[in-house]
Amino acid sequence: MKILFASRKKKRKVTSKEAILNYLRSHENSSLGEIVMNLSLSYTEGLNNLLELKNEGKVTNNISPFKYRLAGI
Repeated sequence: MKILFASRKKKRKVTSKEAILNYLRSHENSSLGEIVMNLSLSYTEGLNNLLELKNEGKVTNNISPFKYRLAGI
């Protein structure tokens, strides 16, 4: 007698970096404050993730006004 087990799809948790990229896809130019407020991130977590994304070339920023956006847009 064979017993078959149904496979369960694991829900993958979205990382903060992925959440930031998804947010910037729908909110093209956003400040750090807007990003952390809307994603419920701490200021430090948001800043560190944005700096990592910037170093990876995935986001860019303007100095005046200081806004982030996806790179290549």
